[in-house]
Amino acid sequence: MGQVAVCKYQRTKTPFFVEQAGVNLYSVEELTYFLYHNICLADRQFFDDRLCRWLQEEFGCTELAAQIQNHHASGAAFPDLVVLTVGACGLFSRQELLELRERLLGLAGLQEQERLKLRADELLNNHNEWAAMEEYLHILRMHQNSRLGLGFYGAVWNNLGVCYARQFLFEEAAECFETAFEYQGEEAIRQQAELARQLAEGILPGAGKKEFDFSDPQKKLLKWEREYRMRQK
Repeated sequence: MGQVAVCKYQRTKTPFFVEQAGVNLYSVEELTYFLYHNICLADRQFFDDRLCRWLQEEFGCTELAAQIQNHHASGAAFPDLVVLTVGACGLFSRQELLELRERLLGLAGLQEQERLKLRADELLNNHNEWAAMEEYLHILRMHQNSRLGLGFYGAVWNNLGVCYARQFLFEEAAECFETAFEYQGEEAIRQQAELARQLAEGILPGAGKKEFDFSDPQKKLLKWEREYRMRQK
């Protein structure tokens, strides 16, 4: 059975807009939930005066706003700011907060490209494809880090292809999938490249052939885009 959390604060009519993810937050609980599950989209600047004013004016969270301001002004570590805010409304247990801190500390030990990819992946998961594309392209413009291995860069090219496919830019998507296949050599990626190439050429994938298995989410995406093209015709 699912769990139900009783919210301590009412929803506000004036949302807090998170530019990085392109989402509006309407309660303190939504704020803490967003931070807990999308930590790579936040940085120290997230905890600025705009956030503190929103907490004070919309919810009367004067004490929390003051704590955030004091922590920020004193140069507190980023994990401390996150855990302070996420733990404010009791939505997460003490154990979950400890695990969150461990995750944050683990991020500090990653290579810069790895942190950028995690950020890009969260943007992609939030359907902010254009912002995710910029992050993936930034990684690919950087000097290739041999410590990360071919699989890492194959995943970057693959996810960049997904970004293009969601924008119906199938020619670019096909090129990305083909490059990802060169790095990883996985059959699923080759099939994605083939599907994107067919869409780019205006061919209905699978016409006169056995349908591909679309159990993979990225293949489902291309299937939906194929159906969109059919409806447009």
